[in-house]
Amino acid sequence: MPRKILLFALCCVTVFSIVPGRSAAQAAAPSPDQQDMQKLTQESSNPIGSLWMITNQFNLNLLQSPKGGPFREERTQFNYNFQPVLTFDLSSDYRLIARPVLPVYNTPYPVSLKNVDYKFGLGDAEFMAMVAPSSSTSKFLFGLGPTAVFPTATDKHLGDGKWQLGGALAAVYMDETWVVGVFPQQWWSVGGDPSRKEVSLTKAQYFIWYSPAPTWQVGMSPNVLIDWTQKDADKALTLPVGLGVAKLVKLGTLPVKIAAEADYSVIRPRDAGTEWTFKLSITPIIPKLF
Repeated sequence: MPRKILLFALCCVTVFSIVPGRSAAQAAAPSPDQQDMQKLTQESSNPIGSLWMITNQFNLNLLQSPKGGPFREERTQFNYNFQPVLTFDLSSDYRLIARPVLPVYNTPYPVSLKNVDYKFGLGDAEFMAMVAPSSSTSKFLFGLGPTAVFPTATDKHLGDGKWQLGGALAAVYMDETWVVGVFPQQWWSVGGDPSRKEVSLTKAQYFIWYSPAPTWQVGMSPNVLIDWTQKDADKALTLPVGLGVAKLVKLGTLPVKIAAEADYSVIRPRDAGTEWTFKLSITPIIPKLF
């Protein structure tokens, strides 16, 4: 495990070492362009912000069974999430934030008590539509809306096989240097393959990002998972903590946010849980098309 953490750290150093630095004069007196970039840096971490973004998130999950089972030895799961964020002005006071997620997996699955095979393909797609105020006189922001999961997985090992509906909420505090908040979603199965088990799942992302210098952020944004269908508490909860770094750069005239993070699950299901997650995200911030 220390080798994996070291490799992750070296990758982070390599990625972020290519971004242009700032002179002492620039650090003392940020230019108007740097001030705009800092505003984009903070707003891009706000799940109910006003930006159009195309997030490409690459996750490497290390799965392990603490109490034995098919993942007695660590197994790797690769997950790529295509996550566009689109915002629309409903009125002068409110906006709509649409957040689809299209996942691709290469995941291990047990074929016997000791043997594991891998399956590659599309997972279950998610869609969330949230309404939030367009502006606020305070630094606290809120949003609310429906969320859904569609059984688009190309194999039973890659999804739940259920149509799912639920609700989403976001509560955010944001100022010039901090972005802190929670973004929970809850899904219940409402149809689908009758041979698959019912779903009642909470995914709650909590995030804490601090900007020590313009266009830089340090913090974390792990996902807490609660499977309410589990009768045993030690199989229901995944609670990770993490540490990451993010940097906003310009590729030509296009702002792009690059972030890397490592999360460790201090609590995870005892049969087959995610122990470590290493994340790399590349997020172009694009102009609004309409």
